[in-house]
Amino acid sequence: MTSLEQRIARLETLEEIRTLDARYCRALDDGDWDTLVSLFTDDGEFTGLGHARGRPGLRRFFAGLAGNGLTAFWHHVTNLEIELDGGAPGRARARSFLWQPCVLDGVPHVAAGRYTDTLVRVAGAWRYRSKQVSFDYFAPLDEGWDRARFTVDAAAGTRTPGDTPEPPRPDHAPIALHHRTDGPADGPVLVLGPSLGTDLHLFDAQVAELASTYRIVRYDLPGHGGSPAPDGPYTVAGLARDVLALLDGLGIGRFHHAGVSLGGAIGLQLALDRPDRVASLTVVASAARFAEPSEWPRRARVVRAQGTGAMVTSRPGTWFTHDFVRRRNGEAVRLLAMLQATTAEGYAGCCEAIGEFDVRRRLAGITAPTLAVAGAADPATPPEMLKAIANGVRDGHYVILDGAAHLPNVERADEVTRALAEHLGRCSAEPAREGST
Repeated sequence: MTSLEQRIARLETLEEIRTLDARYCRALDDGDWDTLVSLFTDDGEFTGLGHARGRPGLRRFFAGLAGNGLTAFWHHVTNLEIELDGGAPGRARARSFLWQPCVLDGVPHVAAGRYTDTLVRVAGAWRYRSKQVSFDYFAPLDEGWDRARFTVDAAAGTRTPGDTPEPPRPDHAPIALHHRTDGPADGPVLVLGPSLGTDLHLFDAQVAELASTYRIVRYDLPGHGGSPAPDGPYTVAGLARDVLALLDGLGIGRFHHAGVSLGGAIGLQLALDRPDRVASLTVVASAARFAEPSEWPRRARVVRAQGTGAMVTSRPGTWFTHDFVRRRNGEAVRLLAMLQATTAEGYAGCCEAIGEFDVRRRLAGITAPTLAVAGAADPATPPEMLKAIANGVRDGHYVILDGAAHLPNVERADEVTRALAEHLGRCSAEPAREGST
């Protein structure tokens, strides 16, 4: 090989490694776990915010990042230095800088750090044998990076084996939830869970289209619609227990569940607590951990003092876009009337349930096929929260709807109904039918 050929081969090798880094960033940011783990050797390992080895372990680790609160991230890698091992062709080392805006626990953060990689050439392609990241800072965006020297464990929000688990919260007494059933008595069962401040009529559009095929069970949350409101606080686990009790009383065993916001969180809890009964899951405008957890007890206090009317003026722009209010004012008024009819205690208790809900670290345990639906204009549960659910569960699909806010099943009813019907159709190999528990 001539000197010129050697120099060209070296440049080609450097470019291949740069491309590998670019593919790593894109696959990680897009949640493309199959592509991501293919960039490592079979025994490759990753260190930083945890440790994983081997492709199955790497996939579980990266898919579980949302469980540590990192629900979205954008990796910008610069200053790549590559050292080829002249004594061992097919081996290299690399160092680079990382700048990473991200979302942690629903709060925008900014981070910077460094990667250290060892690479090998396998079957004609460069792969990571090991990749390590260390951070120089990680801080909430509104605090500024200069205050943010930190430890990796603090950034990840991880628990170590020696951590003391949090004690269980006291729960509410069992509630007999008001409900309504539609559709054929022998049809596959579809359970619909509403959002905070609405009632079972939130799903009128979906019921009109799906009740010819499915036995649909809709329920009201405590203090919403026709359900009683015992003293709070409530928990999502307790609300899921109430839903199961309702279904037991109806003689329903296995079922599909679709829920909006708090109803979606109840669905996640059901899929974790009773995977044998949840045939499929649809999570609309919801989260494994809702943003600003400390804000929910404050909202509960306001509503207990002033009633749910205090929340009405803040719902346009949150529940639905202002354009929807202009186009379909009567429907917006109907939804706000549900909020005004909700009892203060029921609303407040559900707020406290939302504030305490956190299943990020457990998403990988959800085995039910899951559809996550996001409204592109939703300020309450932004799209990255739904994408984190789809990426975190074992079998997730993600849909984002333009021009929809926090109640996309109303604002984009046709699209949501179509996506739900297609998802239920994909899961038809194991239909959820009425039966013993």
